[in-house]
Amino acid sequence: MIESPVPQPAQRESSTSTTNGGAVVNPSWRIQDAIDLYGVNLWGKKYFDVNDAGEVCVRLRDGDSSKMVSLKELVSGLKDRGRDLPILLRFPDILDAQISEINEAFRNAMREAGFKGQYRGVYPIKVNQQEQVVSEVSRAGRKYNYGLEAGSKAELVAALAYMHDPEGFIVCNGYKDAEFIDLALYATRMGIRTLIVVEMPEELPIIIERSKALGIEPYIGIRIKLSAKSSGHWNDSGGDRSVFGLTVMQLVEVIDRLREADMLHALKLLHYHQGSQIPNIRSIRDAAAEAARVTWSW
Repeated sequence: MIESPVPQPAQRESSTSTTNGGAVVNPSWRIQDAIDLYGVNLWGKKYFDVNDAGEVCVRLRDGDSSKMVSLKELVSGLKDRGRDLPILLRFPDILDAQISEINEAFRNAMREAGFKGQYRGVYPIKVNQQEQVVSEVSRAGRKYNYGLEAGSKAELVAALAYMHDPEGFIVCNGYKDAEFIDLALYATRMGIRTLIVVEMPEELPIIIERSKALGIEPYIGIRIKLSAKSSGHWNDSGGDRSVFGLTVMQLVEVIDRLREADMLHALKLLHYHQGSQIPNIRSIRDAAAEAARVTWSW
C-alpha cells in the first residue's frame, strides 16, 4: 500500500491530516502523486505498477494475456500461511520477458541492417547461481539458443546440468587449470558447444596439450584488452590496463602458436569486457569498432 508521506509544514496548514496505523495520511494525496513521487513508471518498466487501491502490483502472464497481482495481497496470504518476513519473491515471468526482449531486439536490429549472422547470448551464472534462476533461464532461452557462461569448475558443472541445446554455447571464462580444461573438452565430446576462452598466455599450451591427449577438437576463444575504455560499474575491468585479457602482442603470439599446432581453425570467439551499467552508448560503439578491426586483422 502506498500512502502519503508526511506533509511539509506549509502543507499541513491547508490540509487535514489523519493517523492510520501510525502513518500520517494526507486526504488530498492522490495515487498518481505517489506514482510520480516514487517513479514507479520509471523503475517498474512494464512489470510493476500501482492499482486503483494504491497497492504495488506485479504484472504476470496468464496464458496470452497479463494480469496485475497485488504484492500486498500476496504478502498477506503468505503471512496467513505462517510464513515469516522478510521473504524473497521471484517471478519467472520477468526473467522470461527479459530474455525475449534482448533476443528480439538483436533480431530486429539484424533484420534492419541486413546482417546474415546469428546472435547467441549467454547468461553468466555468477550473476545468480541459484538453481531456480539457472533452470528458468535455460528453459526460457531454449527457443533463442541462449547459452550459459561459467567462470569456474563449479559453475561449469552447473552449466552442464542445464545445457541441453546443441545450438547454444557454454563460454568458459576465469582461471583454467588442466582439470577445468578437461571438463570443457569432455563437454564438447558430449555435443555441447563449449568455448574455452584464453585469458592468459599460459593457458593456451595446456589447452593444446590436453586436446591432443584426449583427441578432442576444442572450441577456443580469446579475450583481448581493448584501448577503448568506458565509464560505469566495473569499468576498471576494461581498457588496456585491465588485469585479464591479452595485449595485441600476446594475441599475435597466440595466433602463431595455434597456427604452428595446426589448430587455428579452432579459434571461434573474440571476447572483451567493458564493464557493467555502461551509461553511454558511444563507449559500446567505440569498443565494438576496435574489436572489429582486431578480428579483421586475423
